[in-house]
Amino acid sequence: MKLNKFFLLIIILFFITNCAFLLNTANNDKEKLLYTQLKFWENIRIDGIIEANYKNFVFRKDITIRKNNLAFRIDVYDSGIFGMQPTPFISAHYDSILTIRTPDQQINQLNYGNNEEFDLSILFKLSDLYAIKDEIIKHQKLNYKNTIVNFSNDMRISEISNITNSTRIIFNYLHELDSITFTKEEIEIVKIQIDKITHPIKEIKRLQ
Repeated sequence: MKLNKFFLLIIILFFITNCAFLLNTANNDKEKLLYTQLKFWENIRIDGIIEANYKNFVFRKDITIRKNNLAFRIDVYDSGIFGMQPTPFISAHYDSILTIRTPDQQINQLNYGNNEEFDLSILFKLSDLYAIKDEIIKHQKLNYKNTIVNFSNDMRISEISNITNSTRIIFNYLHELDSITFTKEEIEIVKIQIDKITHPIKEIKRLQ
């Protein structure tokens, strides 16, 4: 009887030890995945097609998004004849000030630096999020001011939402990032279908 209890205790300890080992291994794997995914967004260029539909304003055009640790820039293009010599239709540049150039070449500048409702600074702090990796892995979520960043099981950024103005950016994946959808109050406003993602070797300090 005592021998049976002894073997039972050994079996229980074996399972407890292995469960702890597997949990630790899983966390280590998620740490690597999180690190890789955060680095993915540090210096990136996305080329694709943008489709917008908002208040009877509809268009479908080429788009390029470039981002580094200092700024990001979005260019929406009008194609020339036979698609040659495309020219920017709308350009937007953000570091601490959002600068928008419209088709009539009007330039608008909006300072969102102290406005938490429109705070975009999280886009330049993705690498810093690894410092709180344990919290992200545990909850698969990060709360930053009025912004919530959700992560998938493989530690990819799946959604960025603003709880103040009911806007969401949804990242859709097949094998890789396939498209990005922007919604406002659960209505799809913009969808970017991604054709190509590249990571420039030399970081461009200024994207203007």
